[in-house]
Amino acid sequence: MKNTREIPTSNEGWIIEIMDAYQDAKAALPFAAAAGREMHEADLFHMAPLVCLKFRDLGNSDELRKKARDAAIGSYIANHEAGNRNLYDPVMAFAFCYMLAHYGIGLVDEDKCQNILMFVELNLAKIKTAIASLTVSPAA
Repeated sequence: MKNTREIPTSNEGWIIEIMDAYQDAKAALPFAAAAGREMHEADLFHMAPLVCLKFRDLGNSDELRKKARDAAIGSYIANHEAGNRNLYDPVMAFAFCYMLAHYGIGLVDEDKCQNILMFVELNLAKIKTAIASLTVSPAA
């Protein structure tokens, strides 16, 4: 069964998808420990480009994987160092990298990406409350 999702057409749709993507990444945390790696919720932003590709069923492309990772992590580092956005918050950092991955592979333009990220920032407390209320089911 493929994980391909339609690209959301509204900010609310993006929020729902970002929450799903965050939960997907969070569900992998126990596997990192099993593999002998220490990974915490604050590290989930590293997984955002991979979840982006997974949700779009594009994970088999090395070129797209590199573009998504470079856009997301490169922008994260630059913005984190500059103090832009609230990238110390795990949910905001993940959303940032998730959206930048979409930008990096050409699925959203810069204006759309910025608009969605501003919407996330404005609604971050609500998003975090909603994520906290979700339960992570074992990987299927």
